[in-house]
Amino acid sequence: MKPKMKMKMRESLRFVLVGHVDHGKSTLIGRLLYDTGSIALDRLEEAREAARAYGYGAEAGAEFAFLLDHLREEREGALTIDTAQTFFSTPARDYVLIDAPGHAEFLKNMITGAAQADAAVLIVDVSRGVQEQTRRHAYLLSFLGLEEIVVALNKMDLVGYAEAPFRAVEEEVGALLKAVGLAPRSYIPISAREGENIAGKAGKMAWYRGPTLLEALDSLPSPLPPEDKPLVFPIQDVYELEGKRLIVGRVEAGVLKAGMKARLLPLGEMVTLESIVRWSPKLGLCANEEDEAHPGESIGLMLKEPVPLDRGDIICQPGPGGEDEPHLTTGLQAHLFCLAGPLKRGEELTLRLATQQVPARLEEITERLDSASLAVLERDARALGALEVGSVRLATDQPLVATRFSELRQLGRFVLARGQGGEEISAGGIITSL
Repeated sequence: MKPKMKMKMRESLRFVLVGHVDHGKSTLIGRLLYDTGSIALDRLEEAREAARAYGYGAEAGAEFAFLLDHLREEREGALTIDTAQTFFSTPARDYVLIDAPGHAEFLKNMITGAAQADAAVLIVDVSRGVQEQTRRHAYLLSFLGLEEIVVALNKMDLVGYAEAPFRAVEEEVGALLKAVGLAPRSYIPISAREGENIAGKAGKMAWYRGPTLLEALDSLPSPLPPEDKPLVFPIQDVYELEGKRLIVGRVEAGVLKAGMKARLLPLGEMVTLESIVRWSPKLGLCANEEDEAHPGESIGLMLKEPVPLDRGDIICQPGPGGEDEPHLTTGLQAHLFCLAGPLKRGEELTLRLATQQVPARLEEITERLDSASLAVLERDARALGALEVGSVRLATDQPLVATRFSELRQLGRFVLARGQGGEEISAGGIITSL
């Protein structure tokens, strides 16, 4: 018998699609699914019937906007009201498309979606140009560290597929992105409704020599595999099992191997990862002393040493001089996006980072900005209003395991919440320095 060949995993890329409301995101997603053969023909026919039922029957291509908008409220309002994930593939690799809402009321969902992505497509209606949400989304992409950007200038059919309107909006968007420190890889004139420059070259835009949207996506570099990063394993809970402690959590970065030495933070002790525990439907919980776990896997873990443990502790990979380790801090500088204002200087909040949850104070607001215009509204401010951005300093009542966002995203972003149990999410932030 021949030995089994190990199958090579296909590359995948997660990207978020953002843009102002009515600039054509849902239509573009439907078109991507259709052009990549990722949607069944009977489902497309259902979408056509839905489009006709809601008064879009006379508009060619309107069914593509209905492929994802399942909710009655979304169809009636022609809005996408929640963050959704969609999957499609090209011969080059697999894609996870994160559809982020475009209107202001659902910015919290947009932030949640964009934080999961490796790249972004910013869609702009070429007949309308940059709008308020375009500016805000551009800032948020920069805020979240998304540097791989493709700009799709949509609805070229409304401007007769002419080059001049495309160049004018390309210049306008370019100036906006430059202002927030972003440099997109390409600007692509498309018509999502008509299928121009999505999967195939546009017959109506011979003046355009660049890639199609799918070609541009295929050319984006693959993200650094999380396996290549230092180990980060936030502890979600600790259970007693037959006189031993079972630690449960998810590997966020690096590779966790049974038998390896690691550091437990914030305690600072070195520990030995005795065995990895997994669940088998036939055997129940099984401990394996030769197993390993990769990013995204939720596992149980047994330690050899009887050290104190709790939810929020971090098991990490020690390095020479500690340079591979997260940091312990009680103070941090951050960029903060306020979702539910006002956030007042001196206010007591709950800071949640990975599985950690600690009391925190908003010590200083060094700068307050309008997230749409990016204008500085005030320095040394007393409060941040809803949808405003601030450079802030936070202090925590107990040590926090963290890194700068640029070092490791999993331990470099956080949320601030109000309420006794931290139920009300008030802001999202990224750590700039500790």
